[in-house]
Amino acid sequence: MAIFSSAVFPPSQLWDYAIRLYSDAPVAEACLRLQERRGLDINLLMFCIWTAASGRGRLAEAELDAGIAAGARWQAEVVAPLRHVRRYLKGPTAPADARLGSELRRGIADGELFAEHMELLFLNDLLTRPATGSFGASERGEAAADNLAAYLGRATDSLDTDDLSDLLLIWRQAFPDAEPRLTGLFGPHI
Repeated sequence: MAIFSSAVFPPSQLWDYAIRLYSDAPVAEACLRLQERRGLDINLLMFCIWTAASGRGRLAEAELDAGIAAGARWQAEVVAPLRHVRRYLKGPTAPADARLGSELRRGIADGELFAEHMELLFLNDLLTRPATGSFGASERGEAAADNLAAYLGRATDSLDTDDLSDLLLIWRQAFPDAEPRLTGLFGPHI
C-alpha cells in the first residue's frame, strides 16, 4: 500500500533530470558516498548540475545562497529526522514486532523520498530565468563544474581524491561529451 502519491506533485524539470541522472547505479552510489563522507545534500548537487545542463549556465551567488539556505533547513528539519528513523528501523525493533517495524521503515522511506521530491521542487522554483539552450556540451559542463565548486566551497572544508573521483563520475554521466580537464574542479585530479 502506497502512503504517498507522486501524482500530487506539479511538473518539475529538476526532479525529472535528477531522477534520470540518479537512476544510473554508479551515480547513485557516488552521491550516497558524498552524502555520507561530507554531509553533502544530493539535491543541491543535482541543482548545481541541472542549472548548467538545462542551459541556465552558472548560478548567481544569490541563487546558490538561497538554495543552500532553503536546502539546509529542509534537510535538518525534515529529511534528516526521517532518514534517522529509517536507519534506526533497519536494526532490531524489539519490543515492537519486526514485521511491523519493517512496514514502518518502508513507509518512512516513502516519506523521505517524498520530502526529497519537495526539496527539488522548491530548488527548481528558485530559478526564474529561462533556459537559453545556447550553450554547447563543453560550456554546460564547465558551468556545472563551477556551480559544484561554488557549492562545495560553502558546504565542506576539504575534498579528498575519493570525493573528486565521485564528483567526476557524476559529472561525466551528466556531460559525457565534455572534457573534465577544462574545468577548474577536476584539473590535476584526472
